[in-house]
Amino acid sequence: MTAKKKYAILKNLTSKELKEICKQHELRGFSGLKQNELAKFASENLDIPVEEIESLANRFMEDKLLGKLKDAKDYFMIKQVEIEYFDEDLIKARVGGYGITIKNLGTDDFSYTCDERCQDWLYQVKKGKYPFCKHYPAVIAELIYRGDIDPKVKPNHISGRVYDALLEIVEERKREEGLTQIGGRNIEQTLEDLKADFLMISRQDSKLARKKYHDTAEKAFETLVDEAFLLLEFDTIPRRREHGWDLLLIGTHATPPYVAVIECKTSASGIYDYLTRDPDYLVRLKSYCIDMTKNKLIGVYRDYVKYMVLIAPDFPKETETFCSQFKHLTEGIKLSFMPVPTLLYLVEKYRENPIVTHTFIERLFMKEGIIRESDVDSIFSESAEYIAALTQRARNELRRKMEEFSHRTTDACFIKVDSVILQSVINHVLSILEPDLIKMGVKESTGIETISIKHDYFEIWSQVLHGLADEFTKILSEESFLQTKRTELKEELIRFLDIH
Repeated sequence: MTAKKKYAILKNLTSKELKEICKQHELRGFSGLKQNELAKFASENLDIPVEEIESLANRFMEDKLLGKLKDAKDYFMIKQVEIEYFDEDLIKARVGGYGITIKNLGTDDFSYTCDERCQDWLYQVKKGKYPFCKHYPAVIAELIYRGDIDPKVKPNHISGRVYDALLEIVEERKREEGLTQIGGRNIEQTLEDLKADFLMISRQDSKLARKKYHDTAEKAFETLVDEAFLLLEFDTIPRRREHGWDLLLIGTHATPPYVAVIECKTSASGIYDYLTRDPDYLVRLKSYCIDMTKNKLIGVYRDYVKYMVLIAPDFPKETETFCSQFKHLTEGIKLSFMPVPTLLYLVEKYRENPIVTHTFIERLFMKEGIIRESDVDSIFSESAEYIAALTQRARNELRRKMEEFSHRTTDACFIKVDSVILQSVINHVLSILEPDLIKMGVKESTGIETISIKHDYFEIWSQVLHGLADEFTKILSEESFLQTKRTELKEELIRFLDIH
């Protein structure tokens, strides 16, 4: 009877989940079994109470729903949810082209239907495997965001950790749109998670992925890759769908900006060698770059798509031989490979000393090969030299502009500067810092000059500003030492006192 109860619970789990349970409990002999055979094998061999098996199944279900919520986040964050009609009894919405109808939300009479083209709805929800598809929580998030439903009233089928995660997604969008006060990023914790988990997750540690990230190892890896590039101050566009690229990396601070299409690959062996075994995979990567990205953009944005980057635990040396073929296939897009240890090394080094710009990191993607830690060291060395040269150019420009007027306007106490001259000095110094640290332009509606300061480069700013302060202090020191010209006050006193 106990085995039957266990089987009744386990038969609803996937083969992957059943294998994970078997591995966790050190069972042997389940390799090659199909889903129903695995459920029967586990029910007969797991020496744990029914209650514990039920708890395991519930945890898997909650993790699965959290995964669907993450899929829904894609639609919600990029504003692909449209509420067509809303009242207490009926909600009609479209999510990324899929129609969804919700009736009697929050009541016992609740029901909902999704588009028949939705595979989740067709094969999972209608068959009773899961309570909702990925489009349903996207609609709920949009309704909460709009204020149509009270976030304190929990919607049907979404509760506990799943509901908390949904509310956090809504808050994230509000923060991105400046609607709520930003609490700041937890950079230290994110970095610690990367150090502890990045490599193990990339090597398909399903137990760790499930326990800490409530997701599959593949999806958890994509999340960690995204977080790694966010710590490098990139804009990112993640994509959790089964087919297509995983992440778009936007080098916003570079001039011109660039886009790198990122594909994340896990490997239990620690070496991702699929490309060497199936070179036709290049055609799929080309589709990610061209069909799914570049061809969907217009104008100058198409030119921003320059790089394809694979992220995996590591790659065989032979992988590099496909770079030139890919470049020819895509008419110019460069292919490179970044092992997880290299990416982690780059992130750690950057957070310790944030002096490399998106322009310098772009040199890594230009390599067209496997990016190693030595390549990272090179861009840091080159960046340090460039910052020193930039600082010196700014100092030279400050001195040049000051010398243009100081000999005419300086006396024993003051260097006299009017607002026009001062603005000229500032503008000439700022022109040296463009485009590395600022972007200068003109607001079309008013014709007023604008300056966009790249705040992410605060450490570079620190070095440049310290250099300018030092140069300005030197100029003051030199004038103090050299000037003997009478001040206006002294001249006035002499005149009134009639001193000859």
